[in-house]
Amino acid sequence: MSEFLSSIANKIRPLKWRILLRDVVLICGVFFAIDAWQSRNLLALNSHVLVKQQRLVALDGETKPLLTPGKPTLIYFFAPWCTVCSLSIGNLEYLDPEKVNVVRVALDYADVQAVQSFADKHNITSQVLLGHAGLKQQFNIQGYPTYYILDGNHKVLAKSYGYSTALGLKLRQVFSG
Repeated sequence: MSEFLSSIANKIRPLKWRILLRDVVLICGVFFAIDAWQSRNLLALNSHVLVKQQRLVALDGETKPLLTPGKPTLIYFFAPWCTVCSLSIGNLEYLDPEKVNVVRVALDYADVQAVQSFADKHNITSQVLLGHAGLKQQFNIQGYPTYYILDGNHKVLAKSYGYSTALGLKLRQVFSG
């Protein structure tokens, strides 16, 4: 009887792995399809962004450049009232600042105090820039959070809209640079 059960178990194991592999591929395909659909109206990959000299006011009152020349930049556009932004902004801390410059840009905020409260609530110690409607239009921002990764020459390498895990951001960093 044990030979019979062993024989059945040996036939079932490969089947379980194939089903598991099929399900993982299917789930990944669904996530990629959703991401592609959500980001369809964002700037095109490999397009150049003309913001070289653009400077924005930071929460500390200083004027800072949006992009750092010669270094890849991840721009994270968020709104302080956005629930998904509250869940995802902490994931930016997992990126290596030696490899990619991370810029947080607030848009659609009621006032500077709303942005400051958001930054305080999420323990954001790095720089937060205050964006404006023109910047929102220039980057085709239609929802939050929106991410762009630009190379050192301001070419769009990656784009995304919605929640991104720390692992997802690290993978974008690796494959973009």
